[in-house]
Amino acid sequence: MLGPTDVLVVGAGPTGLTLACELARHGVTCRLIDQLAEPVTYSKAAVVHARTMEVFDAMGLATTIAARSRTIHGMNLYAGGKRVAHVDYAGADSPFPFIYGISQRETEALLTAHLAALGVTIERGVTLTGFEQRADRVIAQTTAGPVEARWLVGCDGAHSKVRALLDIPFDGAPYEEKIVQADVRLALAQPLHDDEIAMVFGDGEALGLFPLFDDGRYRVILFDISGTHDHVAELPTFQRALDTYLPGSRASDPAWITGFRIHHRHAARYRDRRVFIAGDATHIHSPAGGQGMNTGIQDAFNLAWKLALVQRGVARAGILDSYEAERSPVAAALLAGTDRTTRALEAAVSFRHPVTRAVRDRVLGLAARLPFVPARAARALSMLDVSYPASPIVAQDRGSPGNAEPAGIRDWAAFGDGPAPGERAYPFTLDGVSPLHDRRHVALLFDGAAATDAGYANLAGIAAALAASAGADLAAHVVVPRDARPAGLPAALSVLIDSDGDVHRRFGARSECVYLIRPDGYVAYRCQPADRDKLLAYVDKIFTPQQ
Repeated sequence: MLGPTDVLVVGAGPTGLTLACELARHGVTCRLIDQLAEPVTYSKAAVVHARTMEVFDAMGLATTIAARSRTIHGMNLYAGGKRVAHVDYAGADSPFPFIYGISQRETEALLTAHLAALGVTIERGVTLTGFEQRADRVIAQTTAGPVEARWLVGCDGAHSKVRALLDIPFDGAPYEEKIVQADVRLALAQPLHDDEIAMVFGDGEALGLFPLFDDGRYRVILFDISGTHDHVAELPTFQRALDTYLPGSRASDPAWITGFRIHHRHAARYRDRRVFIAGDATHIHSPAGGQGMNTGIQDAFNLAWKLALVQRGVARAGILDSYEAERSPVAAALLAGTDRTTRALEAAVSFRHPVTRAVRDRVLGLAARLPFVPARAARALSMLDVSYPASPIVAQDRGSPGNAEPAGIRDWAAFGDGPAPGERAYPFTLDGVSPLHDRRHVALLFDGAAATDAGYANLAGIAAALAASAGADLAAHVVVPRDARPAGLPAALSVLIDSDGDVHRRFGARSECVYLIRPDGYVAYRCQPADRDKLLAYVDKIFTPQQ
């Protein structure tokens, strides 16, 4: 038998690589196997959204990925030879407010190098053939021999062997539409914005031009909505579309050409005892919005810290149930959203009469000029609105407005506008410290506007109690809206100076309160006022008692 490991990860695509990186960062051993002898050289998924960039930032990769990406600032819709609408992607409330174009090949290479720096290498040419679950381990059979692991995670794609061995239904259906796409060089007869997507509505089809790659190539996608064009995945197909919709333009030097029929499918379960599935093994959908790879990476980021804390004996095993409870609704909403977008695209290219097409173009142009439409589009694409309000492991203690003392009604209302349990916390930096990039849970102990010795004593006591309850797996910071460290706080206590009060405003912290942020950057718990006993009661539900 090959050497044992904490977690066996099957599949070295972006989901499996992210999971392995995060498991290693969180201090557990893992092995990553992939049936391919060499990494895929195709560009495949080529869009990284804001929330995924925040994930990469926490992993220490965002700066490198951004430097190798094309930044996409918006999208233009064309019909009848003219631009009918423009959507600006700027405005997402994130340090990474745009869309970032980078080939999956490049993303995987960067993740692979990062994983190697963490001491883990991909075992290639190794195929999973079966596994047996026991009370405290999984015995996996592979073409390289058996592997003993405490846990197994299938990140092995839409045709997942792990999902099949678990006999998990993968319900859904194919769309009627066929897609062909190519990564090519374009010589455009009419200038287009090289930092914006162009979508051209045609007769029963749509042509998309995506300037995603730093070598200057475009991803060109041709959607056969009517099913009458019988597109063939070869260069002349794309040239025919260019001749029709952008006369005089030329496509050349294809790096990759492929064709496929899109599906929408969702796994009925994400877990069976000690075995999990993630990424495309759990959900596939229309490529509208380019969110598939991003969702898989975020699956892995969600699961990794939970699995690591349980394996290390730090957290209670029940938190693992929250993986499916949190991520399955996200995938279901994504499938519904991409389905609506696909149907809208169908409708947009189905109009044949000049009058109905003119009405369509007018409506699209007006809608794009409404301020809230681009803002909503940017937030939806950015995936910053992903949240887990119904998660079994998030909670809050907050008084009613009629019983808002000692905070006061305005303070109570401001706290309500801060990030709620299960929502993403904005990643911030104070004094050169980015506390939410910590691999641990992070307690933010907000001082609020009032400065009192009693308040400082309470916050210091909470920090000490958290250290005794959760130990080194929880970091506590007092956040003060002042220009200097208050003299009333112990020297050993971490204090972050929020001199302009921006972080306090983001968290609705007009008065003393506490936020507990999970390792994946979501709010685990919050309370107003800062109540030691209530906070510790929540912590006790997540963490195992310290020895």
